[in-house]
Amino acid sequence: MAALGAAAISPVAGAHGAENASSSRARIVSLAPSVTETLFAVGAGKDVVGVSEFDDYPPAVRKLPRVGTFLTPNVEAIAALRPTLVIGLANSANQREVHALSEMGYPTLMVKENSIAEIEHSITVIGERTGHPRRANKVVAAIQARINKVRKLMSRVIDRRVLMLVGHEPMVAVGHGTFLGQLLALAHGTNIADGLPGSWPRVSIEYVIAKKPQVILDGQMGTDTSTLGDFWSRFQIIPAVREHRVHGYPTDPTLTPGPRIGQTLMTLVRLIHPEAFASGVVTAEKARSTPAEIATASDFAR
Repeated sequence: MAALGAAAISPVAGAHGAENASSSRARIVSLAPSVTETLFAVGAGKDVVGVSEFDDYPPAVRKLPRVGTFLTPNVEAIAALRPTLVIGLANSANQREVHALSEMGYPTLMVKENSIAEIEHSITVIGERTGHPRRANKVVAAIQARINKVRKLMSRVIDRRVLMLVGHEPMVAVGHGTFLGQLLALAHGTNIADGLPGSWPRVSIEYVIAKKPQVILDGQMGTDTSTLGDFWSRFQIIPAVREHRVHGYPTDPTLTPGPRIGQTLMTLVRLIHPEAFASGVVTAEKARSTPAEIATASDFAR
């Protein structure tokens, strides 16, 4: 696995905000679930007035107005909320809407979350921009502490060949250049999709059979292992199937870049190397998320 790349932030800000925006209180609109989670984790949740269509964490966001998806934000809905700051993900598909918001005078901040370093940097920048730098630094420090602990505790664990799927029709795998790919490497999993082009490559069952993964992590299974009988049990030639190492995983928070990636790392360690837990190398106590990684319920109150 290549070294973590430098984080990148693409801010596009209006000089003074919208003419009719309140100057006495921040009004933040989030365009992505990961951004929303970060805002609440750093202590800015009380200022969030609008979120993206698929936001559901923390529970407080379920009552907030929806403003479209991060790919297709609804400019009119956002403007109606009179935001003092709009935060989303830097993506070429939404640049027209982001530019429109900036032209209307609404300050915008676009962050990148493709790698662990970018996630940490986005948390830091969001914390600084919203006036919560110390809390953001604690969140980042907790992530780094969890990663360092895993590196130390798993230093003698032998890697296993892993396939991690996020979809079945077609079969889409976690590839290189993603935060999940980096987490797999930290969990001592050798990603069999690393050599394929693209960050989310499509794979065939023939490819999977040829690569002989020792562990398969299948997001479509969720936490219900009964799916094994419907699909994977037909392929006993695959070591992961034959050795009963086909596992589902919770898509939330596993697929969400943000403050809970330390929790995701522990999930991957448990699924790829369950013997490490059984032997006490990694204990249930150490696997639990820290308060700095997940904001408490009181932090979610508006």
